[in-house]
Amino acid sequence: MSNETLAQSPSLQNISSVNVDDLSDEQIKQFIGKAESSGYSEDQLMMMAKTRGMSELQIQKLRKRVSDLKSGSNNSQTANIDRLRDTNQSQGSQENGGAFDPFDVVKYQKPDSIDGLTIFGQSFFENSSLSFETGLNMPTPANYVIGPGDEVIIDIWGASEKTYQVVVSPEGAIRIPNLGPIYITGLTMDKAKVKIISRLKRIYSTIGRSSNADVTLGQIRSINVHVIGQVKKPGTFTLSSFGTAFNALYSAGGPSKDGSLRQIEVYRAKELISTLDAYEFMIRGTGENITLQDQDVIIVRPYISRVKFTGEVKNPAVYELTKGETFEDLLFYSGGLTNMAYQGVVSLRRIDKNFKTVRSLEIDKAGEFELYNGDEIEVGKITNEFINRVTIEGPVMNPGEYQLEEGMTLLTLIELADGVRGDTFMERGVIIRQNEDFSLANISFNPRKLLNGEESVVLQSNDVIKLQSIYDLRERYNLMIEGEVQKPGEFVYVDGMKVKDLIFLAGGFKESAAKSFVEVARRIDPDSTTDKNSSAEIFNFPISEKLDISEKDSKFELEPFDLVVIRKSPFYIKQETVEIEGEVEFPGKYVIERKDERISSILKRAGGVSDYSYVEGATLIRKSEYYKKNVSDPGYANDAIRVRKQDLTEIFKRDTLFTNEAVVFKQEEAIGIQLDKIMADPGSKYDLILKKGDIISIPRQLQTVRVRGSVLYPSNIRFNKGSGFKKYVGLAGGFDQRAKKSKSYVIYANGSAAQTSSFLWIKNYPKIEPGAEIVIPQKPNKTPMSAQGWIALSSGVATLALVITQIINNAK
Repeated sequence: MSNETLAQSPSLQNISSVNVDDLSDEQIKQFIGKAESSGYSEDQLMMMAKTRGMSELQIQKLRKRVSDLKSGSNNSQTANIDRLRDTNQSQGSQENGGAFDPFDVVKYQKPDSIDGLTIFGQSFFENSSLSFETGLNMPTPANYVIGPGDEVIIDIWGASEKTYQVVVSPEGAIRIPNLGPIYITGLTMDKAKVKIISRLKRIYSTIGRSSNADVTLGQIRSINVHVIGQVKKPGTFTLSSFGTAFNALYSAGGPSKDGSLRQIEVYRAKELISTLDAYEFMIRGTGENITLQDQDVIIVRPYISRVKFTGEVKNPAVYELTKGETFEDLLFYSGGLTNMAYQGVVSLRRIDKNFKTVRSLEIDKAGEFELYNGDEIEVGKITNEFINRVTIEGPVMNPGEYQLEEGMTLLTLIELADGVRGDTFMERGVIIRQNEDFSLANISFNPRKLLNGEESVVLQSNDVIKLQSIYDLRERYNLMIEGEVQKPGEFVYVDGMKVKDLIFLAGGFKESAAKSFVEVARRIDPDSTTDKNSSAEIFNFPISEKLDISEKDSKFELEPFDLVVIRKSPFYIKQETVEIEGEVEFPGKYVIERKDERISSILKRAGGVSDYSYVEGATLIRKSEYYKKNVSDPGYANDAIRVRKQDLTEIFKRDTLFTNEAVVFKQEEAIGIQLDKIMADPGSKYDLILKKGDIISIPRQLQTVRVRGSVLYPSNIRFNKGSGFKKYVGLAGGFDQRAKKSKSYVIYANGSAAQTSSFLWIKNYPKIEPGAEIVIPQKPNKTPMSAQGWIALSSGVATLALVITQIINNAK
């Protein structure tokens, strides 16, 4: 056996030539996995192998190998067997739609084609899901001819009980003890049964009286058949004795590209016993599929006549026809025409005396036109043009397509559509009509006159009638309401709507609404020429919370596009709070009592400062204007705020040690206040008016000064009364080399700041107080001028000197 054969596990096609001793354990495992995934028992598999021509010795070896791999001595292999079983089952579900044949090696192949068209019928033999296999459990046919290798089972029951299981010998006989050989080869099953029972009566005299006997067929023999001619895999194949001609053709891969499906000859003992037509068997179901016998020969002849059938046909393909068959037979084989096929004349191309000609076929006369080899037929598709159709669109009860009757008028069509709706524009409608040259024409009509019988229009095929609604011919009427209502927005205008109706639809007033008057703004009539300067007409009138309006104003009705505005009451103010924290008697939140409430008033309500307060360090913390706007409106984009933020960022980067990543704008900012002056003179210019969210922070006594920036040792230093700016810088290690002394500044505990000033090279440093923070900025990095820069500068100076010299000389 070749290495290629050994590389595969046993299969239905090569099982008769397999030597079990040459198979590896892995191949046996694959065989088991395929079998179990397909639901075959071990006995069924062995019987199938025997019907395929596997010898009894090889079957016994295969059974033993399978048993050994499944036994406890090979438990370590069980997992691999299960894995192979799952793998094969998965492959079967993918390739055969869930069904998997453990013996199948003939995989589905793409059928042969001619100019892109498949040859009809070949796929029957190339698809592995269609194998023409005979059933092993079928009853034995009465005309079955017994031959060597068949197993015969003889059952005797009644007064005598005995069972014989014998095999027909190569000489054609079975042997029963005390009877001698009984020759049954060549007999049908019925005749063999009569002969065997007749011989049994010699030793069982009770048969026919008190005993009964029956003869059945057990395991059947295998036969060898020869498939030759125009097939894909000609050769000798082993089949069961139930095998048919199509079983053999399937084993041979079916007819080749040039093979005939209509002339398949079966020879027995050198005599032609049958000619098979696959079309009759596969299409009509009436063809003969004879049972084969050992050494039968099947010959597939080359095809005689083929035609191409394409276009709007259910199964476009290349079809093989026999002499005398017509276009009607071709239609039957192809399943007929599709619903989109042109039912008039079909074009046929035919080779006639070395030239191609065109013939026209009438579908109605398909049975009269005989087809010849090489004919090409293409069925065209009907056009998308409609006849006897009219369409009505617009405000009718049932718009759509309708059948055009002879002499139908437009009024009849409107009546078929259940009439026009009440919103139909009755002054004009149009008919879009298709001319003979497929151009379009417009025909107008008056629907009012049409319905009154004053006009009549006769319709033509493919007319499209268009009506319009009065609402489609004008701008959409809406009303707007804005201001202090629950659901401000746009509402559809309705005739007779009043202001109180619109307020009701908008959910009513908010608590903040000013009900003293409602304002209605109305568009100026575009046709009016009285006042060209006016852009709107304004109406005002009071309304109560119960939506009551005075008798005079209650007659006022809204018109399309009116804008209703509900103002906010000037006396409606939500409670606003400020907070005071730190060293006061009663810290916490306080409601602003008056619009001009000041720091001194809140401080008085909080019981004043405590004995431990540091009044000079008091700070007013207020929400940043930038963040205030952004928090209330995330999409807010104020250019002035954006520019201000960019400016502050640049200042921080230039005058402080902050990097670009460290520049963060806080949601709150400190405002330096002078609380001692506020307490001494309430209501003065130092006593600021408070805003919502303000925080007054009064710290305890502070005793340190912080020094940071371009010093050698930034740190917090104990406050020493009388020590000046330089003293604290010295305690922090002094200025470093990159310190920008002229820009030094001090931030005081109350949030105010003071900068170093200079006069005649004398620096005046700010005063230091407890809690102050000294900031020493850093000089910006300077890039030294390169040699090329110096050369360029020198060249520029020399050029300038030359120009000045020339000017002086010219002046002289």
